[in-house]
Amino acid sequence: MHPGHVLLATATCAFLGLQVILFNGYHHDAGQMVKQVEETTALSTRLDEAVGEYNNLKMAFGHLEHQLLELSNSSGAADVIEASSEFPPGNEDMPCVGGPADGLEIVAAVVTIAFNRPAYLKRHMESVLEVHQRSPANRRKFPLHISQDGSHEETKEVARGFLPRVRYLSHYELAAPIPRQRKENIAYYRIANHYKFIFQTFFDCFNFPRIIILEDDMQLAVDFFSFFEASAPLLSSDPSLYCVSSWNDHGQDRFVSDPLRLYRSDFFPGLGWMMGRGTWDGFKDSWPDSYWDDWIRLNSTRKGRQCIRPEVCRNFNFGEKGSSKGFFYRRFLKPIRLNDQDIDWMQQDLSYLSPDRYLAEFEHTLSEAQVVEDVNAAMAAHGTVKLLYDSQEHYETLTQALSMLREWKDGVPRGGYRGVVTIHSNEATILIAPSDLFVPPPSTQPKDDPPSKVDATGALVRSGDKPVKTSRREQRWAEERPRPDPTMSPRSNNPQETIDGNPDNAIITLSGMQPEVSSPPE
Repeated sequence: MHPGHVLLATATCAFLGLQVILFNGYHHDAGQMVKQVEETTALSTRLDEAVGEYNNLKMAFGHLEHQLLELSNSSGAADVIEASSEFPPGNEDMPCVGGPADGLEIVAAVVTIAFNRPAYLKRHMESVLEVHQRSPANRRKFPLHISQDGSHEETKEVARGFLPRVRYLSHYELAAPIPRQRKENIAYYRIANHYKFIFQTFFDCFNFPRIIILEDDMQLAVDFFSFFEASAPLLSSDPSLYCVSSWNDHGQDRFVSDPLRLYRSDFFPGLGWMMGRGTWDGFKDSWPDSYWDDWIRLNSTRKGRQCIRPEVCRNFNFGEKGSSKGFFYRRFLKPIRLNDQDIDWMQQDLSYLSPDRYLAEFEHTLSEAQVVEDVNAAMAAHGTVKLLYDSQEHYETLTQALSMLREWKDGVPRGGYRGVVTIHSNEATILIAPSDLFVPPPSTQPKDDPPSKVDATGALVRSGDKPVKTSRREQRWAEERPRPDPTMSPRSNNPQETIDGNPDNAIITLSGMQPEVSSPPE
């Protein structure tokens, strides 16, 4: 064989061998590629199925969300709330019991203060929920809470009965407060500590923008929440305001007429009131250890700021059984007119409450009012009249004849604006106003002594002076008032701490009807 042929045959065999090797490699790679394509197709199919399942779940969730929304728009709207319904016990000197609240629509947290009156608390909460559920939006705008001082078991069980529609907190003390004076009632210290705990918890921990404080013996008006929703922007935007209250100290039926009328007041009304977080920021470093309501009415605390309050009250105090033996309730609280008109306050023009406009209109009304000589002339008048006083004692004499609360605090009469108290009687609007001879009493400075003593109607009892006269019934009431033993612990469940053996008539309470009052109820 020719050597060239041998070489050609060898090359041909090598080429054919190489082709076989390459073919086998390509065949293996092709098999792997087919396998990968099949696996990819399977994964794509499963992905499509998962996306389909997700879309189905999304549709189902949307349907469920719609059902929940429908449920929230029904009468059971308060049955669904966010976060915890019951918080662990807390104290003002301990860490937060919870974190910030979640809700951009919140107008104000609503907190009912309770202690040891279960029947009152139940009646109160039923009233709150009845009004609260009138609008489904209230569930988000005004979340409801109960804060109980101490651990009175019956009261706690009543509070828990409203869960989860209402959240429950309890305040306990690490050590009993020590009064500065031996005869002081320790309850005033415990009350101040409880309030401090509430403000710290709801402002500093929960981060609510505002808080509305209620007490366990209040019935709410039908437009209560609408009133506070409309007034909240005023409180936030006007630095000359530090509270909005649903209460008028002179809101007895015989003295009021216009349910749409709101006033500015230099006197802190309390009793169903709203405060903003900014105000608390200015209060918390100097919060008193007792007599918090007297402290908040001092000029040094108020700093020229005022409160908004209605002519016709938006809450009614039904707590007749209390330390006052009923006289104060019958005289000043039972005759209060509770508004019964369902007013949409969001539709009302409240621009007249701006400080400059309000002052200008007030001064014009005062200057145009006719001066009358005495109470009888004022009561018989028509239109707007002025009844002038020359001193605090003179004011107390005039208001005694009108059967009004007569208390002043740091130069400011209850319900007063620039010293003027407005009431209505028959066809007259009566402006009880300081005369040109009036000299304001000296300002009260914060001090450690308890507040000055007043009589049954709020008039100051002056040391060394002849006491302001009161009626025989007032004198009898003042003499018969229960005098609780200051050494008795108000936190025990001892039946001796109640009046007439009624556990709902406890001597020491957190309502306006406070024990051994040195000033009329808040």
